[in-house]
Amino acid sequence: MTGVKILVDDTRRELKEHGTPTFPVTVNRDDLWMFEGKTVPVHWHSELEIGIPKEGKAVYQIYQNRYELEPGEAILINSNVPHSCSSADKQRVLYRSIILRPDFLYGEFGSDIERNCFRPFLQNLAVPCVVMRETMEDSRQILKLLDQVDMLFYQRPPCFELIIKGLLCQVFGQILAKLPNHTTAFVLDNKIDLDRLEKILYYIHTHFDTVISLQDLAEEVHLSREVCCRLFKKMTGKTITHYLEEFRVRQSLPLVQSGQYSMAQIAELSGFSNASRFAQAFRTHIGCNPGDYNSLNQSCLL
Repeated sequence: MTGVKILVDDTRRELKEHGTPTFPVTVNRDDLWMFEGKTVPVHWHSELEIGIPKEGKAVYQIYQNRYELEPGEAILINSNVPHSCSSADKQRVLYRSIILRPDFLYGEFGSDIERNCFRPFLQNLAVPCVVMRETMEDSRQILKLLDQVDMLFYQRPPCFELIIKGLLCQVFGQILAKLPNHTTAFVLDNKIDLDRLEKILYYIHTHFDTVISLQDLAEEVHLSREVCCRLFKKMTGKTITHYLEEFRVRQSLPLVQSGQYSMAQIAELSGFSNASRFAQAFRTHIGCNPGDYNSLNQSCLL
């Protein structure tokens, strides 16, 4: 069975529309084991996202930082921030994700709410995410509000849209008001770094099946190899080598699932130098041998 796949463009920007144009909010009840490779790969979107583990321990990778969350905790991911999600211990993870367009809450750009409350957060490179721990009293209150949002979204009683908006306003009011120096000077989001990351990712995604040198990538963004590596690690939390290997493994999954190719053929089509290197990388990122993937994937989804 083919796993769920995050649809992205060449820059890893997610293509899926979250909610509707007139109600830009969605609540997803997800199972990491339903995704290809049992993990959500690096992607980004302009909407805000709140991740809430319900069963199992989840790991959110935000730039170079790794955040482990257990049930009863949550993470708010800022707009345009590359992020991924995986299991902390290779066990099953069930979680909620609430994704919303920020103007749903602040209204018109330039309004007092947008200018004084949201803008210092949305444009602050120093705050890519906010973690809410179970030990914090405010966090427990916020989690209760988010549980109500989840319930209302699926039960859809009369005026659920209005009630959800009110609850989310409470949530963000509590979160944003607690940020340090929230109304003082902030660091603007570095658009240049994001543009460079997009170029690097585009090159990787269009040349993954060939030999890629670090020098080629650095020349794409007019940086030295050392600076290029530091930029990629800062923006994704992964080294270029690790990301390229992981991406190649993900590209191999449809070939493995088809059952029509030998391991040597899949290795070549996915950019690996030989079947042995492919099998080793597959075990590292997927947790099993390529030949066992279809039967194991089928059994875990039953």
